[in-house]
Amino acid sequence: MPPNPILTTNHSHKTMPPIPLNLATYQFEAKLGAVAQNMRRIEEILSELTPGEIDLIAFPEMCDTGYAMELIAERAVTWGGSHLRSIKALAKEKGTAVLLGLSERENDRVHNAVAVISKTGELVYKYRKTHLVTIAPIHEERTITPGDELGYFELDGIPYGVMTCYELRFPEIARALTLRGIRVLVVPTAWPLVRVDHLMTLVRARAIENQVFVVLASRVGTDAGTTFSGRSLIVDPNGNFLAEGSETTEGLLRATVDLMDIKQARDTIRALRERRPELYD
Repeated sequence: MPPNPILTTNHSHKTMPPIPLNLATYQFEAKLGAVAQNMRRIEEILSELTPGEIDLIAFPEMCDTGYAMELIAERAVTWGGSHLRSIKALAKEKGTAVLLGLSERENDRVHNAVAVISKTGELVYKYRKTHLVTIAPIHEERTITPGDELGYFELDGIPYGVMTCYELRFPEIARALTLRGIRVLVVPTAWPLVRVDHLMTLVRARAIENQVFVVLASRVGTDAGTTFSGRSLIVDPNGNFLAEGSETTEGLLRATVDLMDIKQARDTIRALRERRPELYD
């Protein structure tokens, strides 16, 4: 990788898709432990979309199991076979890419994972959360095996990044993905309402400091005594909120964005070009 790929590559402009780009997130209330019910609910939501109206829709963290470590350990799903078959079919039918925060069981390991399904109905990418919550009483590290790669994928020529929930507290992740060329950062989360102010600040900061669009897919409801924040967001490269959910209510949020706004933001405030990496190590 070149020292500063933001300056030395035009990849993102060569592969710029038709503009505008229609981004969406569904602020979701999972039923704790009810995997089949939650997946059917996601299918119902997708079935209600108008074909071609959304390029990417994102769902929150662990929206299949709900977010409680004991139940995740018990009910995490092994991928393959019929798993995701209906959602893949709906993605193809609606011409909509779908990003889902899900459990994943592999042998004796459980991962906090993200599935990315393309508009053609293919599972094109899987991310495993790399930075786990060690705060009591959650202690993800006692149940979840972390991934070992940052979340980068492309859809229709657009570079995307993905971070999961707690990872918003690690600006190095978003910066590394930005230097790789992402245009949109998607963040599935099950964030506690008690720290919703942190969430709003961190999401806006990640957008502003990296001058990218951010899609925050949040949970609502309560699992095992933890009430979630809601407040799903779509944020532009200047930190403006293009869409914002409530703290309590399920629902679809969407925004039509112009990826050239990234170039405009970076031409106006040139902080990314003016980095001095030789000083940071």
